[in-house]
Amino acid sequence: MTTTPSRAPTADSAATAGTGTARLLAAIAAALAPVLFAAASLVLPYDTSDSSKEIARTIAAHQGATELSAWFWMVGTLLLVPGLVAVGLLATARSPKLGLWGSVLFGTGLIAVSMTPSLDTVALGAFDKGVSQDVMVKVADGTQGLAVVNAPLFYFIAAHVVGAILLGVALLRGRVIPAWAAWLLILSMPLNVLAYISGVAPLVALSFLMPAIAFGYAGLAFTRHGTGWVRAE
Repeated sequence: MTTTPSRAPTADSAATAGTGTARLLAAIAAALAPVLFAAASLVLPYDTSDSSKEIARTIAAHQGATELSAWFWMVGTLLLVPGLVAVGLLATARSPKLGLWGSVLFGTGLIAVSMTPSLDTVALGAFDKGVSQDVMVKVADGTQGLAVVNAPLFYFIAAHVVGAILLGVALLRGRVIPAWAAWLLILSMPLNVLAYISGVAPLVALSFLMPAIAFGYAGLAFTRHGTGWVRAE
């Protein structure tokens, strides 16, 4: 009796498996990043509407919580980059102009705010070296008054709001995710700005959980079907 040798996996099948893994990781990153932002906002010991003096006093008294919040922000930002690429490609494949502009604005807004100094970590380092709270307040006020800080911050506020709206509309028009999930994304960042101004931490967290749901559905579609782009041979 003879046996037929099993066929070794082809290069195409190996590439498909690798692509599937990359899709899954990007999808997880897309959903997890906003969840980490929500956690950071809940852990943060002060209200975003507090004065510099109140913030400095609170950070000095709760340095562990402040550092944990900073870690959540840092990891969430790193995860959002591949996650946004996946969601952006998915949205652009269905609605090229809206998806592209939404991705560009949201992404460059993220880059802009990442270029500004984190006063939380600056305060932690200052207090670790024995800097007084009064001096830290002066440093914070001086830093926040710089144009090189305010310009990218204002751009971030506008870009991440408009970018999220455009991405949500692109996903809504393309029927990639449920309509209600797309509307969560559309409404999330305007709510985020209002929540930061009001200083209500649970509302800030909610504004991040809303895109987490939308990105989760988009990531699921991305994992199952890819972006929908057809590669020319």
